[in-house]
Amino acid sequence: MDLIKRGHEVTVITPDPYFKNDSAPKNLREIDVHDISYKIGKDFIPTITGSEDDLINQVVAMAGIISDLLEKQMKVKDVRDLIVDKKRQFDLILLEALFEPLLGFTHIFKAPTVLVSSFGPFIGSYEIMGAPTHPTVYHNMFSQRLYNLNLWEKVAELYKYFRIRYILSSREENYNKLIKSIFGPDTPPLSVLKNNVDMLLLNVNPIWEGNHPVPPNVIHMGGLHQKPPKELPKDLQQYLDASQNGVIYFSFGTNVLPSALSQEKIKIFENVFSQLPYNVIWKWDSNEKVEKSKNVKIYKWLPQSDLLRHPNVKLFITQGGLQSTDESITAGVPLIGIPMLADRWYNTEKYVHHKIGIKLSLEKLTENQLKNAIIEVIEDKR
Repeated sequence: MDLIKRGHEVTVITPDPYFKNDSAPKNLREIDVHDISYKIGKDFIPTITGSEDDLINQVVAMAGIISDLLEKQMKVKDVRDLIVDKKRQFDLILLEALFEPLLGFTHIFKAPTVLVSSFGPFIGSYEIMGAPTHPTVYHNMFSQRLYNLNLWEKVAELYKYFRIRYILSSREENYNKLIKSIFGPDTPPLSVLKNNVDMLLLNVNPIWEGNHPVPPNVIHMGGLHQKPPKELPKDLQQYLDASQNGVIYFSFGTNVLPSALSQEKIKIFENVFSQLPYNVIWKWDSNEKVEKSKNVKIYKWLPQSDLLRHPNVKLFITQGGLQSTDESITAGVPLIGIPMLADRWYNTEKYVHHKIGIKLSLEKLTENQLKNAIIEVIEDKR
């Protein structure tokens, strides 16, 4: 938005347009790819079961979805017109770091290029910038165990690392075919296009990442997504104010649908919440009703960062997304992390290491484990 306010002409290809009904400023053009993006994104949901063993399958699925998603997005008429318009010029290109085939734009527009990542240290992005990624020295976003590993755990982490590297490298040939089909047969392979990157922006605090040497063109911008506090909706404000014993906030974010959990796991949460003296705000995604007790209130959407800042919020139960973690730390709310996806194991390992929360396994979760964890975190006075 700052670029727009300063008068720059900005073109954005996005699944979530910021402005609706032609209300965008004259110097902003948003190309909407919402429908096809979310339709393909739903294919990823079946790979999420809460098991640590899911990670490899998730990486395979992610690589395939990136190809399918970009192939469909780049066929949208407004995007195609942008690609084939030889007179179009840009002074700067900003690309999502995870979607490497988008580097084909650097060949077309020949402008300085910045990769932007909402994740932490992704192996491929760091290697593009020349930062070290040795698996026995530095963690990465796919690391599931980080601290005080025994020999077997170290071997297991190395095995996963090299499996993931193999999966990603084996997809590069497919990416090269995709790049040529989208951007033209004269487009160089990905190995060459990577040399066109000038800078990497990471939406992560360097303190959270830990000791990891990076060149000066890798910029940590932790908290970039956070905005100044706003007033809560009246009904939510009243509910929080009236919760004298405090409130537990339970949300698995946007990528994990709670309604997709097994009935056994949903029942665990329902039973435990009914036994607690605290009120519970539960973000639920479907019209299907939850068997909730009187102390549980269901919402489809919540202003999360503002909610977490309310003084009566005692605990955040999350799957461990980086932005949710960042917002909780800013608000000073302790965490229970139940990782199910990609970098969530990495993040929730850090909850325990930094003593800001507890990590639980959804696959092995029992009522006693969940209840004891809630009591332990809320009653810990640190």
